[in-house]
Amino acid sequence: MIKIKFCGISHIEDAILASKLADFLGVVTDPISPRYVKPEFINIVKRFVDKPIVNVKVNGDLRVIINESDADYVQLHRVLSDNEIEETLSYSKKFIFYVPANEKFYSYFNTIIKKTNHLILVDSEKKGEKVNLEFAKKLVKEYDKVGIGGGITPDNVEEFLSLNPYWIDISSGIEKYKTKKDQEKMIKISEKVKKWTFIQ
Repeated sequence: MIKIKFCGISHIEDAILASKLADFLGVVTDPISPRYVKPEFINIVKRFVDKPIVNVKVNGDLRVIINESDADYVQLHRVLSDNEIEETLSYSKKFIFYVPANEKFYSYFNTIIKKTNHLILVDSEKKGEKVNLEFAKKLVKEYDKVGIGGGITPDNVEEFLSLNPYWIDISSGIEKYKTKKDQEKMIKISEKVKKWTFIQ
């Protein structure tokens, strides 16, 4: 079954519901985001849920990011240098690498899959834009740990599921407003993923 990551969680009640519906919970601890929470929030969430928690970061030194919380995964939502990719190999932490959905990052994608065996998230270059599905489809076929994010909603999720990614990543598409999740949208996404898997 295609896995689900609900991201940008910043309320305990949203985390509790997400843990019943999704496979990963994303928490953004980078102040650059309107969904920012302090790293301590991750340890609070872990008291209430048993699903893997992903610490999402854009900026910062790798060593600091890795040591700042007890998250199960660290999602590095920026294009890394070759040295940074090499540095990740020295840690036991599980990573999610962001690859912008643009053909010009195809060589970057290849560098990641040759050097690591971590998860990859293909997402829009700019927030709020729908992901380039043709490029995402290409990467899904070449690596079995590719997830897709960028513009997913309960109304269009089947379009993303049809690419058969390892997982889908949703944040704004399940919100009432920034920072607060819409429970009905979360439930609808989960139901559609289950239905899709059953039909396939």
